Amino acid sequence: MTLLDIESLGMAWPSKPLFRDLSFTIKNGERIGVLGINGSGKSTLLRIIAGLETADSGTIRRQRGLQTSCLWQRPDIGNVTVQDAVGHSWQADAAVDRLGLAAIADRKVTTLSGGQAKRVALAITLLDDDAELLILDEPTNHLDIEGIDFLERKMLDFRGGIILVTHDRHLLDRVATRTVALSKDWTLIVEGGYQNYLHARAEREEALAKHESARLTLARQELVWLRRGAKARRRKPKARLAVAHRTLTRPEKNDDRENSLALGEYKQSRLGRKVIELENVSGGHDDEVPLFANVSMSLEPNARLGVVGPNGSGKSTFLDILAGRREPLKGEVERGSTIEVGYFDQKGDSLDSDLTVEEVIAGRGSRLNHSQIALLGRFWFEPATHRAKVESLSGGEQRRLQLLALLVGEPNVLLLDEPTNDLDLDTLRALEDWLDNFKGALVVVTHDRVFLERTIDHVVAINDGGLRVLGAGEAVWENAVATKKVLNEKDRKTKRKATNRRSASTLERLITKIDKEIAELTVEQETIQSEMNKERNDFSRLAESAKKYADVDAALRSREEEWLLLSEELDS
Repeated sequence: MTLLDIESLGMAWPSKPLFRDLSFTIKNGERIGVLGINGSGKSTLLRIIAGLETADSGTIRRQRGLQTSCLWQRPDIGNVTVQDAVGHSWQADAAVDRLGLAAIADRKVTTLSGGQAKRVALAITLLDDDAELLILDEPTNHLDIEGIDFLERKMLDFRGGIILVTHDRHLLDRVATRTVALSKDWTLIVEGGYQNYLHARAEREEALAKHESARLTLARQELVWLRRGAKARRRKPKARLAVAHRTLTRPEKNDDRENSLALGEYKQSRLGRKVIELENVSGGHDDEVPLFANVSMSLEPNARLGVVGPNGSGKSTFLDILAGRREPLKGEVERGSTIEVGYFDQKGDSLDSDLTVEEVIAGRGSRLNHSQIALLGRFWFEPATHRAKVESLSGGEQRRLQLLALLVGEPNVLLLDEPTNDLDLDTLRALEDWLDNFKGALVVVTHDRVFLERTIDHVVAINDGGLRVLGAGEAVWENAVATKKVLNEKDRKTKRKATNRRSASTLERLITKIDKEIAELTVEQETIQSEMNKERNDFSRLAESAKKYADVDAALRSREEEWLLLSEELDS
């Protein structure tokens, strides 16, 4: 069933065009990934689809009464507690747990950080039972390993349509049925996820190159012919000569960015043998239980270390200690005399939001010189943005400006905290390529699987027991997920020990009750499946039955998990 039909959509800001002639449909079961450089109009497209903005041209036809559930980059939830915002059902409890919100479930949403509020908003969006279309803007930002796994499963199980903007290439390959790439000059729509998009993009650029070669050949032939001329001619046709010259010297532009990101201009200060050494370090907040303890490590000059762990485990605190921004609760930290630390924090605290782009680079109250103007251009900042305040920039532009300001100091130790958040894929690829040749130590906190595999040699998980080595390569993600499951199981066992033991007879009674519920749910599921077989040609009733089946299936899984936990408790 078609939920949404977009035809010849176009949008532009006063200073720049965004996209044009965009046409595609969204049907039940389809998951559309949207790609494009920062400022290409991805979030604007989502807001147009949601009915919050109006396009300059084109048409959107929506299914009558279409129910949407939206996740925005800066959600507005209200002054309620996390638990009240998400709900009090078992599905809500599962989402609170899987998205790392259990420890803050009783806090008001207005007191949370931007990342925490984003996770609350994601839980609300995914649990909307009435939604037929999910609109998700960067849903993986601020998610840990288990959160991303939970998001993937919910998206794959969702019976309606989904349109999402994301920089997570692995997520796109896992869930996207189609990918839409936006540009002010062209639109590329391909079946499948990120790998299919790359293949189609390469084919497109190859075709453009062939076209450009043929065009230049024709121009050269015309130029030769015009120069020869006819013997009887008294004057050369100067206008046609000028056109041919311009064709040869100014090739057609086939992308929104004329140059690659100018990361290669920056070198590193010389780094000695001693970088950063930790001995029995514990970190966290004063007067609280340490987030991690007994960490001992020596960072080598050519280290490529990745750090993963659940939200709230202390990853950012660990980087703060490495950078010297925070003192450890216990233990010793020694730093080499030659280190120059560049800290790319995920909140952008190093940028003053009241400054303009010009002042970030030239200094407060100063004007840009010619070389600084050229530098901003090579970092994809157009002249119109130079006097814009930092707070008015998009998330991706702020992150790119933060990266530029960091590299000016020529650091030889890079500490990157969730560097992939809000960066477009062009910037990510450029950063990954540059890090391949970075002559210094690198520590990255990230849950972007592709970024981990491309830039990191060794990955560790951080928790209250210290650092756990996970390895490298494709197995890292699976090992990290397994580690989280082990930690969760330890936590469940600890909680069971801390509570009063229930008698064997009580546990047996509860197990019998759940046995009965499982049997009833199984019968209900089989009945719905039988109805679905009869409704193959009635798409409206089929969609309604499919939703009922999914709800019963989720309830059945929950009861089975309860049965297992009760059985373990009875055995113990």
